[in-house]
Amino acid sequence: MKEMYKKKTVMTFTQGRQFKVKLRGKMQANGYWSLYLEYYLGVKKMDDGSSCPQRRFEFLDIHIKDKPTNPNERKEKNDMLALAMEIRENRQKEIQYGQEGIINPKRRQVNFIDYFQQFHDNYQNKDIRIVRYCLKYFKQFVGESYIAPHEITEDFLRRFKVYLDEHLNGETPHNYFTKMKKVVKQAYNDKILISNTGENIPNTRNEGLKKDILSLEEIQRLALAECGNEEIKRAFLFSLNTGLRFCDIKELRWQNVYDDRVVIKSQKKTGKPVYIDLNQNAKKILEVPNGEYDEFVFQLPSLTGCLKTLKSWTRNAGIKKNITWHSARHSIAVNMLTLGTDIKTVSGILGHAGLKHTEKYTRIVDELKKKAVNSLPNIKIS
Repeated sequence: MKEMYKKKTVMTFTQGRQFKVKLRGKMQANGYWSLYLEYYLGVKKMDDGSSCPQRRFEFLDIHIKDKPTNPNERKEKNDMLALAMEIRENRQKEIQYGQEGIINPKRRQVNFIDYFQQFHDNYQNKDIRIVRYCLKYFKQFVGESYIAPHEITEDFLRRFKVYLDEHLNGETPHNYFTKMKKVVKQAYNDKILISNTGENIPNTRNEGLKKDILSLEEIQRLALAECGNEEIKRAFLFSLNTGLRFCDIKELRWQNVYDDRVVIKSQKKTGKPVYIDLNQNAKKILEVPNGEYDEFVFQLPSLTGCLKTLKSWTRNAGIKKNITWHSARHSIAVNMLTLGTDIKTVSGILGHAGLKHTEKYTRIVDELKKKAVNSLPNIKIS
């Protein structure tokens, strides 16, 4: 490929008004050209009436030697230059397809499962576990190793939402489908999908019973039942008496434990420190030889390992409900409200920023009361 012209330390490999993307090179001190793409974005009118061309740059991390000295170096230069030219051509096509409102045919061949996996791998937020499990159920729903982007229709997504509702409890389907809509929107922005097919699908929360609630009688049975891991048993019972999430329990250190309370430096949702008063049960659980100041209070395995133990433990206690770690948080809220604790106090214990999130538990209490009334035996009245 022939270099068109040189000017100082910048080289242009493509020229002509037809190119919206040009391949350029900048000379480095080591005698190599560092290749980059220059995008022409049009002309912007300035306040003084003048015009200013708008450009942006993409560095390719491709370097070619200015003056090869042997056949191997010349071949390497030609190969790298050909690669850069191919990248430039693909970027040019992307712009042309976008101007016509058409998705690049190469993008239509993308495996959406692979795209979802890449979305997960690049996800940086703390709620990545929701993305991970959403991907897991998406794969189960598809039942295949490949699905084309054009198959991600609104009807497809509605059926996936129904699948989540049928296989999961409480707010979990809502949380997973929220992430699914986010993946679809990103795929649309990345020109993988021709439209944001999840945009108009409502995703209302399930306001019925969330995860299964443990009654006070069931908590007592659980405390007396054999558990395969005593550390998990102590930690879960501590959650049942404090309302702390698994992430807070796992990160709790002795330096955060005081005589009558624990301090959670920063909860995941609010980002604010929360002070949890300890009842007699919680204090009893902590009646073990204190560890070092910066050691963890509970030595726990992964959440997956804890849930596996929790499942067998509840089975040993004769409890047939689907209990997860978050059930402890729901249980303390419902049980306290049932015992007459005011909603503001419960909200403070759970570390909620306001009463809105706590009000959902009052509806659960009302449902339990209604269920209890309806479970009374029929009475024959003469």
